Amino acid sequence: MDCVTVVAEFGASSIGGRFDTIDLYLILNTMTTTTIKYPSFDLLEASIDRDLTYKNYQSLKPVKTGHSISRIAFDFAYSRWECFSNGIADDTFVATKQLYGRPLVISFYSKHWNGKGAEYLKQLSDLKNEIKANGGSSIVISAEAFSEELTDLAQKNNLSLTFYFDQDNSIATQLGVYSEDDPIWNWFAGIDQNVPLLSTFVIAAENVVVLNHNHRDHDEVLPGYDVIKSVSDASVLSNLLLSA
Repeated sequence: MDCVTVVAEFGASSIGGRFDTIDLYLILNTMTTTTIKYPSFDLLEASIDRDLTYKNYQSLKPVKTGHSISRIAFDFAYSRWECFSNGIADDTFVATKQLYGRPLVISFYSKHWNGKGAEYLKQLSDLKNEIKANGGSSIVISAEAFSEELTDLAQKNNLSLTFYFDQDNSIATQLGVYSEDDPIWNWFAGIDQNVPLLSTFVIAAENVVVLNHNHRDHDEVLPGYDVIKSVSDASVLSNLLLSA
């Protein structure tokens, strides 16, 4: 029984269709004593919604200096590599001996870093010859297929770099600079694709990380001197170990 029904019932008995104090009291008393019944409910009939499953959050954790890593497995198929020399693409074959048995500088790049990424590539290109002179090799790893866009960027900036195509980001994941659980837009605004953190690692021939640099700040620049020194020191140590 709702308020309208109660008022209608008691209103019909009121003199002249007007309510007095007794009428109002009877209305309120009837409403408060009315029992509202609901269908019976058995808790055992409740179904649990399991769509919202717990997911453990894992932040990006780049491998730190001094840590040993498993030997990185490169695919030496031609389709995985693209080399540029002074901005011109060439068919230089990347041999195993260029990557193993000597210090290796690995850098991660994506076109989605836009101007910051282009500046990063220019810094790496400027270091390439000095890295080689100190006994090391260098490569740039990207998950994006080679394109005219990359070719134009290399020509425009006169880049001398070797790129490796790692579609599933397996190497970036191994070195802790890519994660599905901590997308890059958690760290930087304006990037709408989950790509590896701009990072550079120097890995000694013994598979030990001797330098890691991760761009946690958009204004950071690559520490070129530290990269070259790390390559030189690692190269000297490897030669001493071989001659011991």
